[in-house]
Amino acid sequence: MVEEKPKTATLVNASGATTSITIWVQMSNEPQPAPIAWICALLSDGGFTKFKWTESYEYIWGKTGKLVAGKTVSAAQRLPVTKDTPAARIEKKGQTYRLHPYVPPNGLPPDTLRIEAGKDIPLDTLTIGVNSRIVSGFGQPGNGSNVVQAEPNVTRNWKTDEKYFASFGQVVQSEFDPQNLSSQKPLAIDFNSGPDIVLMLEQGNVLKQLRDSKFTAREL
Repeated sequence: MVEEKPKTATLVNASGATTSITIWVQMSNEPQPAPIAWICALLSDGGFTKFKWTESYEYIWGKTGKLVAGKTVSAAQRLPVTKDTPAARIEKKGQTYRLHPYVPPNGLPPDTLRIEAGKDIPLDTLTIGVNSRIVSGFGQPGNGSNVVQAEPNVTRNWKTDEKYFASFGQVVQSEFDPQNLSSQKPLAIDFNSGPDIVLMLEQGNVLKQLRDSKFTAREL
């Protein structure tokens, strides 16, 4: 069972204009997928919001068609990762598809999540992935924190060694490979000093992580 690690992020817009601040997640897997806008908050100038989550995982799939830049991923099913559901298998069931709990006969490597796809999974039709769920606090994350195109008879693994990055601009919640995320140099978020961080977009469109995790509206 993967250890749950609580984190909090306060997003602050002090840029002088309305814009979105986005957090996306990188996990070790091959091939490394493009980012997806996991947390995305549209904030007016002077606006801020707080997201609090625990790295409590779930498997997801969505019927996206071919997974290309700009596609919005919507989860058709969520299957929580538990001690009895360390992995999942996606198969066709009637006219739809289902994720089923799966226990690999040889077990899983430490800190690994896995989805196996059946032989009846069509090409360029389904997206599969993992998601970290908000379990307390404010805000609602997207439908997946890391997603890939499903392929028949292909197994996908994810390592729970998340690295978090932030960007800003016109981005839609759960958008896959948004142009703004690929055209900017992302801000690497540092949780080493503690689980509570503040991200502020300043005038001149400079996105920073504040050293002090405590923030009040009076600081704007």
